[in-house]
Amino acid sequence: MGFLAENWILFSSILMFGAVYLYGYFNVFNKVWKGRARYDAASCGISMVHGLVVAVLSCYDIFGGNDRQLDAPNTHFQNGIMEYSMAYFIVDLIYYFVTASDDYLFIVHHFATLTYMFSCHYFTHHGAFSVMYLIAAGELTSPVQNIWTLARMARGESPTAKKIYTNLSPFFTVYFTVVRGIFGPYLTWKLGAFYLTGQADAVVPRWLAYSWMFKVAFGIFGSVVWVYKLWVGLLKFYSKKDTKRSSVTGTPEQLKTD
Repeated sequence: MGFLAENWILFSSILMFGAVYLYGYFNVFNKVWKGRARYDAASCGISMVHGLVVAVLSCYDIFGGNDRQLDAPNTHFQNGIMEYSMAYFIVDLIYYFVTASDDYLFIVHHFATLTYMFSCHYFTHHGAFSVMYLIAAGELTSPVQNIWTLARMARGESPTAKKIYTNLSPFFTVYFTVVRGIFGPYLTWKLGAFYLTGQADAVVPRWLAYSWMFKVAFGIFGSVVWVYKLWVGLLKFYSKKDTKRSSVTGTPEQLKTD
């Protein structure tokens, strides 16, 4: 009972994310998609609820004047943020195991993130400020990313979704590139320079520090790959758009012969 009382944010958030997922699956997206797409859409729903909240809270913690040392003791506020975030990853992992067990990249990403937070919260009791930085860098793109993903999924059936997807793609690609492709690697370098040189050895065992940095590097590598794919997709889209426009308008020579 004491463990439940001390971790009430974690357990109540698990129930909340589970309820949001089921509500999205049975009430919001039930008439839009079937099968895998419907599960994916419900997953986007809980991702939006998670990402927006933790992005705001982590930024508030970063700029709130707290001790910004990467080996500082965790605060109750930081532990609450991590519990809320861990709850999301637990629920979303259940979704992946049940309906999308072939999506190994996301499963590994979620498991790595979850274990990073879990060890920081329950094992070291220090280093949560690194988690706040990583949450901010990772979740600032989440609201836009999920809107873009849902619009992309629905663009074949809905002209409105197609318009949102088309107009949002350039902004999302640039935004994701700046946050995940530029700031992300810089943050990884800063964290690695601190933890891998033993500056937190008194509170974070070196083996765990190596584990943390491996997980962060893996996540950033995945983000960089996604940045590449986004740019390839965007350039391909505009290339096709230009081709269609030229085929409709035609060159002056073509217009003369038509």
